[in-house]
Amino acid sequence: MNRWPGYDPSAGSQPGHSAVRLRFCFVGEVIAGRYELIDMIGEGGMGGVWRAYDLRDGTVVAAKVLRQSDAGSLLRFMREQGMRIHHPNVVTPLSWAGVDDRVLIAMPLVEGGSVSGLARRYGKLPAPYAAELLRQLLDALTAVHEQGVVHRDIKPANMLLSATGTDKPHLWLTDFGVAVSVDAPRLTSHSIVMGTPGYLAPEQLRGYDPDPRSDLYAVGMMGIQLLTGHKPRAHVRTDALDLPPRPDGVPDALWDTVIRLADPDIDRRPASAVEARRAIEAVAWEKQSAIDVRSDLPPIGEAAGDFRPIDGSTAPLGGDHTVMRRPTAAMPMAGNVAAPAQSTNRAHRAVDRAARAKKLQRVAVLVGAPLVAAAALAAIWVPKENGPTDEPGKARLGAECIWSDVGTSERDQNGVLRTCLEQDGRYVWSATS
Repeated sequence: MNRWPGYDPSAGSQPGHSAVRLRFCFVGEVIAGRYELIDMIGEGGMGGVWRAYDLRDGTVVAAKVLRQSDAGSLLRFMREQGMRIHHPNVVTPLSWAGVDDRVLIAMPLVEGGSVSGLARRYGKLPAPYAAELLRQLLDALTAVHEQGVVHRDIKPANMLLSATGTDKPHLWLTDFGVAVSVDAPRLTSHSIVMGTPGYLAPEQLRGYDPDPRSDLYAVGMMGIQLLTGHKPRAHVRTDALDLPPRPDGVPDALWDTVIRLADPDIDRRPASAVEARRAIEAVAWEKQSAIDVRSDLPPIGEAAGDFRPIDGSTAPLGGDHTVMRRPTAAMPMAGNVAAPAQSTNRAHRAVDRAARAKKLQRVAVLVGAPLVAAAALAAIWVPKENGPTDEPGKARLGAECIWSDVGTSERDQNGVLRTCLEQDGRYVWSATS
């Protein structure tokens, strides 16, 4: 079998590398007097992401939490939440808060997983389904680019999906941690490349100034992946003919547009997201009953584990506020251990409140979805698409890391030492002996 050298036949990708070194928040903890943490559901480019209960509004949200000790990440974190572009296909930050050594961004909880998870489950997608996803992505980018912003990290893992079942998908563009306004000061030097290999346009790798057409290149690479089932490898494309075979049944309008978007020559790409979207308008939506987008999250509380009192499983956070923490190798307990029953009850109350709120939200979504759809640039959360695990050291091993981190080591949330290595054209975290 001939294998196209630029692509990997595995269709999906694992959640990306996180700047979080240890899990430093705990079940039942209340941040800024408002957000009660329920369970950790994923990791983003600059922090851990929790399902949280908003004590003020009585809703369940996604809360991205970052330590303030990393000045560079904090600056990007705050810039990310400050970008306000309203569009029904862009996630909006609801609010933010800073307390002690942490900052938090709250955002709507999108439950259908990511497009990378969808590609992993189904392989290549039917042309009408892929076209619909690309249309919505190009709509989102139209709004982004009109505000003079370049995303710089378009990829399937940064596209979230509502849990629409077998109906038309609803895509949400997220993760603006490395996005930049074309007129804003740069936070990185010209020698540092921001983005994800395989989706990075050649001009990005050369350190050129941000250009909206670089986002369009990534859309093209993503479109090729969705239509062929081949994930792009981490190499620089210089030949426009460096492509996988065209699948049967893909309309000319769709395939030709995707190929133009992915042209290594920036001047041969469509001039704008509007032009690209118009080119695939002829590919009509057709319901695909074989594709079923359900909630990708575990039931509320499941990812938080069991809250039975364990000696040394609670620790004071300051004053009379005590939080529950699951024991891990990375987190030896400090002195001044508090009463286990108190923290156990707090954790159970947090989960119970969130579960009740979630039932009410399901009803509210039917009425209020059009209102929620007014969206803006916001923080990413990437669900744990393989579900929670109680086996220390296995939660993040095998997940993708950033190509520039090859050779570096860090400990995951369970305290297991891992190293970023290149394996079979991918960059993954591997256990360090």
